[in-house]
Amino acid sequence: MKKSKPSPNAVRSKKKAVVGPGAKHKIQVNQDEITRSAAFRNAASDAESYAKDPKRLRKLFEDAIGKINHLPRGPFAETWPYLMAMIRLIRAYHKGEYRDISARNLHAVISALIYFVSPFDVIPDAVPVFGHIDDALVVRLALKSVGAELDTFMAWETSKV
Repeated sequence: MKKSKPSPNAVRSKKKAVVGPGAKHKIQVNQDEITRSAAFRNAASDAESYAKDPKRLRKLFEDAIGKINHLPRGPFAETWPYLMAMIRLIRAYHKGEYRDISARNLHAVISALIYFVSPFDVIPDAVPVFGHIDDALVVRLALKSVGAELDTFMAWETSKV
């Protein structure tokens, strides 16, 4: 009997984020579990209204700044500078200093930050060690679509100095 190849969707749904070395327990988070979660869907659906509401955008920026001050960087690893850039981009957008980003990518950044600041998502932030893994995965997913625009934003920041 001939084995059939799994569909691309089946392969994609098996991607998992795993806590790094040194952790006593491993937790696996399926990418599809996050993107299909109510928390992710709510963040994505709220992004457009945040982009149009300066007060909500400012509050999102403030909440993100507040959270990063008490956040372990480990789960974010190489995405940490991009998470920081996302937060700075939202601040610059809110102030009207930077608008060179497509609406779609702005919404992706806002969605990622809404999910990031929410304490109640796929893995609640209160869960020791593991609570930020899903947040890091959402940041990584957003980077797949907005990484180039974040690089452009960071170059713009550097040119201002």
